[in-house]
Amino acid sequence: MRVAALVPAFQAAPFLGDVVARLRALDPTPHVLVVDDGSRDATPQVAREFGAEVVSFAANRGKGAALAAGFDRLAAFDAVVTLDADGQHPPECLPAFVRAAEAGADIVLGVRERSAAMPLLRRFANATSSAWTSALAGRRIADSQCGYRLFRRDVLARTPRGMGRYEVETEMAVRAARLGFRFAQVLVPTVYGAESHLNLVRDVPRIIGTLCRLTFEQWGARPAARAAERA
Repeated sequence: MRVAALVPAFQAAPFLGDVVARLRALDPTPHVLVVDDGSRDATPQVAREFGAEVVSFAANRGKGAALAAGFDRLAAFDAVVTLDADGQHPPECLPAFVRAAEAGADIVLGVRERSAAMPLLRRFANATSSAWTSALAGRRIADSQCGYRLFRRDVLARTPRGMGRYEVETEMAVRAARLGFRFAQVLVPTVYGAESHLNLVRDVPRIIGTLCRLTFEQWGARPAARAAERA
């Protein structure tokens, strides 16, 4: 299985080199693509220095746009694993995602333990959004907001996706489930300490709005979702 690692990055220069180096130390080594989402620091230079391919935006466009650009760039790979640039997703877990895909999963979701390492407000928001997402997907999604995921090529080709920010992870999981793709979940450590770019004031309402929209789509799917379901 030809696997690529996709790392959306914004202002990630202090952490990104370590993430890329650890990815490139894996055996077998995945292709590493960093999508620089309009960073004003040395993010793209650090990525290149440590051996990653780099795509850069002129201005910040959001995580959804960075993921979409990366998925398009990596369309020839059998599977793409997404992980954050700030070190919250240990690269050493990537082989477990690949093993789950080789065992038959089309999409593999990382699941973080809701321990004291996760801030209290995040734990509450994660539990609430995961329960709502599970109801919409018709299957248990234990961590709807974890960005550590593997997508097989067919999932990326057939699943409609938006161009938003952090809500894109919820949207893709629900739509892939509705299309009948096979899911697996992998436990990953809960690592905090680096500053997250998720903005509770801006991004949480967007996630809630996406969940509301997906709820109504159960009765009137958008044309793109209907076309994917027919395919």
